[in-house]
Formats: sequence, structure tokens, C-alpha cells
Amino acid sequence: MPRLLLVEDEQVNRDLFRRRLERKGYTVLTAEDGASALSLTSNEAPDLVLMDLGLPDVDGWEVTKRLKTDPVTAAIPIIVLSAHATSDAKERAFAAGCQDFETKPVNWDGLFRKIEEWLAKAQDGTTRAAAEATVQTLEQASSTGVMSALQAIRALPPDTSPAETLLFNPKTAGVTPLPTGKHPVLKPPKDETKDTCEVRPKCILVVEDNDANRVMLCRRLNKHGYATVEAANGREALDAVHAHTFDLVLCDIMMPEVDGYEVLRELKADPDLKALPVIMISALDDMTGVVRCIEMGAEDYLQKPYDPVMLHARINACLDKRRLRDQELAYLRAVTTLTRAAELVEQGQFDSELLAPVAGRDDALGTLARVFDRMAREVQARMKQLQSDMQQMTKVEIDRREVVHEVARVTASDAFEKARKYAEEARARRHSAPNPMTETMLLPKKPKI
Repeated sequence: MPRLLLVEDEQVNRDLFRRRLERKGYTVLTAEDGASALSLTSNEAPDLVLMDLGLPDVDGWEVTKRLKTDPVTAAIPIIVLSAHATSDAKERAFAAGCQDFETKPVNWDGLFRKIEEWLAKAQDGTTRAAAEATVQTLEQASSTGVMSALQAIRALPPDTSPAETLLFNPKTAGVTPLPTGKHPVLKPPKDETKDTCEVRPKCILVVEDNDANRVMLCRRLNKHGYATVEAANGREALDAVHAHTFDLVLCDIMMPEVDGYEVLRELKADPDLKALPVIMISALDDMTGVVRCIEMGAEDYLQKPYDPVMLHARINACLDKRRLRDQELAYLRAVTTLTRAAELVEQGQFDSELLAPVAGRDDALGTLARVFDRMAREVQARMKQLQSDMQQMTKVEIDRREVVHEVARVTASDAFEKARKYAEEARARRHSAPNPMTETMLLPKKPKI
């Protein structure tokens, strides 16, 4: 049973949250201030921390930062629960290292979903080792500025992640270099036994020629739970999208070799890639460029420097649209399969296996497919029985015809004709008066005296 640490200074809220979480099946530890939170996290090692920001003594931002810089607690996911809904508060929280943010009043369904997602991600046993490597690397790079930090991040071992929150483990995701050998790309996932608790993060391709901007953007996306893949120019981006699958592309416009417009044009011209959502990013304050990108098929446009909250909102909106479109396409494919099954029933060639994927759906179409499958199998069974009965009837009709033919053959022979005449003469004699000269009369016996 997962163990959660709830950090909340107000007793009413703390008791309310604890009861709701316990009813959901979690074991809940509580802390009313930052010092208690730090102590309980180190000593009890909870599976996840729910952190309020407005705490006495040590506030939630500082507690989160300390937990994430401690190798012992760095791998524990932290979800912030706070009434501070400003972009600055959220940015500070994510910069401190939290994995997610839930605004009060809490949406319980959304919070429970986030808890389950982060608990599933925390099951990866390599996360703690990656945490130690990342903390050491970032500490070594902290005094030398962004570009030195970038070099330090590039030097991380292949089984660690440069993200502050350690959300993406390249080793478990299958990272291999692009043909240039400079940027990591995801391998397609292998067919393995699915775990119901597994949550696959959405994969975003970040196309940016400025190394510092690209790394910082990837780190910010990692904090929100996205897996990121980097491309330093348009050519690398096109190579990546043709070789691997992505959920979204963030593409800069001004790049060497192949610019963002050309990348967008090639993506939308490819039937297999035209549905891939693309958000264009540029430092140019040019409405003409914005209109051009939208007309070419971009989902959205963001101007640098972009607001992190706005970036997160735009990405979520694009991914939601992609998800809804994928659902619509899957629904249409299921309807097509159901229509094809009806045609096969009419042709007498119905195969129940055809409807198995549609019948496995948990919506109204799945119910229709299951009912149709049952009825189609019943019709198929009745047709087989009818065909069997028709074969039997045909056999009886053939036997009757053979009998009639044999009777006609016998009655047409001379012997049968003579026998018929004899029979007629015998019947005539039996019905006529007796002749004493030719026939014997039977007299009644006299009684004995």
C-alpha cells in the first residue's frame, strides 16, 4: 500500500485531505511544518509527498529544494498543493524540483490521477541512482554558468537524466544517438508484458539550434512529466520524425541548414506525419510569420521569451487535440470493421475473430459489436442447420424418384402385363355366379341326428 506524506499547516485541511486519501487506500503520514516534513521524509521514506507552499518556519519551496538536493530523498516525487496559482509561484515550485502542481481547492479526481501516475513512474529502480549522479553533476556545474552546466549535463552517464526532477530515464526508455551521434533519440518500445501501473510519458521533440535554450526547455518539460528528445537543427529533426514516433514537436523558426518553415512544410506534406502537432517558437515579433505558420498547418505559435505556464497550457491543449483525434480515428476504424462484418454475414463468410478488437471496447460501440457477434454466430449456426436440412430433403427426393423409375420399368414389362390380365380375370370370376360344370360348390353340412 503506497505511503504518502501530507505536508499542510492548517489542521482542518490536513484532516480533510488525510481522510480522503485514506479512503482511497493510501497510508498517510502528516506534517504541519517544513521542519517536520524534512525529518519525516528522511526517516520514513514515503513513496510520494504532497507539499503545501505556505508553511511556517521553512516554506514549501525551500523544503522541496532541500529534498531534491539530498541524494537520499531526491527520487521521491513531490506534488505541490497550494492556493498560490500565479505563474511565478508555479515557476518557483518547478524550479525547486517538484513534479506536479495542483491548485486549491483540489480537484480530487485529477489529484488521484496525478498521484497514481507519479507513483508508477517512481517504481523504476534506477531513479535513486540517477538522482545521485544528477545532484553531483549539477553541484559541480553550478558555479560555472549555463554553458558549463550544459557541458556537465552532456557528460552524464547514459543511464541518468539531466532533468532536475529525474522524470525521464533514458536507459529504460531506450535512448540511442541520431546518425550524427550528438543527440539522443528514443527507440520504439519493444513488445513486453504490459503492467497496468505503467504510465508512458508523452514524448516531445524539441528543435532548437541554441544549446542552452534547448537544454533549459527540455528540463522544464521534464519537470512536467514529458519525455524529451533534442534536435539541433531542422535536418536532425526530420531524420528523427521519420525514424521514431513523437506526440508533439516544438520547433524554432530561425535555424541553420533547414529552418522551421521547411520542417513544418515537410511534416505536413507527409501523409504519415501530417497529423503530428507542431508548435512553432520564435523570438521574432512578426504577425506575418505567425499567420504563415498557422496557414502551413502549425497547431500554435509561441514567442520567446515564453511564459512557462502558457507553454504548459499550449502543450496540453495540443496533446488533448491529438488524443481526441486518435480516438476519433480509432472509432471510425471500429465502425468500418463492424460494417465489414455485416457484409461477411450477408455473404456467409463471417469470422468472429474480425470483431474481437471492437468487442473489447468498453463503450457503446463495443457493446454493439458484442451483440452483433452473438447474433451473427446464431445466424451462422442456423444457416448451417438449414443447409444440412436441405441436403437431407434433396436426398429423400432423389430416392423417391428412383423408386418411381423402378416401378415404371417393372410395370412396363410383358410378364407384368400377363400377370395383370390373370389378376383381372380372377377378380371377374370371383364376382360372377358359380358354374356347376367348372367350379365346385361347397354345400352346407347336414346336422347329425
